[in-house]
Amino acid sequence: MAVFAHPDDEIGAAGTLALHARRGDRVMLVWMTRGEFASHFGEAPPEEVARVREGHGAYVAGLIGAEYRFLPFQDTLLTGGREEALALARLMAEFRPDAVVTWDPLDVHPDHRATHQAVLSALKLCRIPKLVGEAHRSPVRLYHYPRRELSRPWVYVNTAETQEVAEAVFAFYREFYRWPVSLEDFRARRRLLGQEARVPFAEAFQTDSPPAWPGLP
Repeated sequence: MAVFAHPDDEIGAAGTLALHARRGDRVMLVWMTRGEFASHFGEAPPEEVARVREGHGAYVAGLIGAEYRFLPFQDTLLTGGREEALALARLMAEFRPDAVVTWDPLDVHPDHRATHQAVLSALKLCRIPKLVGEAHRSPVRLYHYPRRELSRPWVYVNTAETQEVAEAVFAFYREFYRWPVSLEDFRARRRLLGQEARVPFAEAFQTDSPPAWPGLP
């Protein structure tokens, strides 16, 4: 499961999610909002922006091979509080993920930070039957987008096999929003991460606790 605040936040995980989908794993993309206050849409009413961006999410989920859900919270108003966490927890209890990918806890956008906080709380609440019905009590690995200033273990994913999916996701959003970042800039960033991991292309995440290495007690 990948949980983000707005459609297009998932670009940094698209190759990893597509890799899971290709190997037969169920993948679910979850957006906390529809990003209805995006400035790129000018004076368009929020409900129209929400409709367009929900279509974006559906299209990208199809490229990746993922299921998707939009939660009913408002853009720029996320708090990371109980209501948001409980909605996520109920979805986690239904989907029963083995791993969750989300935003880092220090991003400049308050919705991104709130999404991280809601995920943390949901991972606890989904284990409580009185809140979610049939609880999800299996271990869940938590990964978030990396930040160099966080002293947490890095996890690199070799996404060479699904680089074309990641590029398709990026190119779709870039064309729509007319971003100034080129496709070659996008590739270069992923090549750089790949060099750090000694693979052609990579995506990177951090985890809040050291992973269990095979063979260690």
